[in-house]
Amino acid sequence: MSDQPQRTAPPLTETPYSTLGSNANGLVIIVRMDPVRFQRLPKNVFLNNLLKAIRLIVEDVVIINVESHLPVALSTLRQKLAAKQIIGFGKNLLDVAVYKTQLYEPVLLVNDVAYLPAAEIELLEEDTSRKKLLWQAMQRMFLS
Repeated sequence: MSDQPQRTAPPLTETPYSTLGSNANGLVIIVRMDPVRFQRLPKNVFLNNLLKAIRLIVEDVVIINVESHLPVALSTLRQKLAAKQIIGFGKNLLDVAVYKTQLYEPVLLVNDVAYLPAAEIELLEEDTSRKKLLWQAMQRMFLS
């Protein structure tokens, strides 16, 4: 009989991600992009205009870059961030939202977290119809 504890399951590995911004109580924006584009994101005109429309500035938010094809776990994010409102720009970004969401339809997830799934920022920048869908959804989520 060994003194060592027996491991019954392999440890769960967390999906790696990086962050920009430090307002732990603010809006969380989740993306998946290469590190160079991610570093430039706070200066992105489309993103800044979007935030201005809901009376926020980029310093009010935390931007998360998912560094894997796997989604990040909401429970992992909530260890460091209050994360009551999240916008995801892209697919398969947040574990609890993978199968439950449709683009531009805000949903309430566990613990009253509001989540808004949207297309990737680079697709939205050039597409007026997608921008309209996103704006209508943001009005429902933030301004109602």
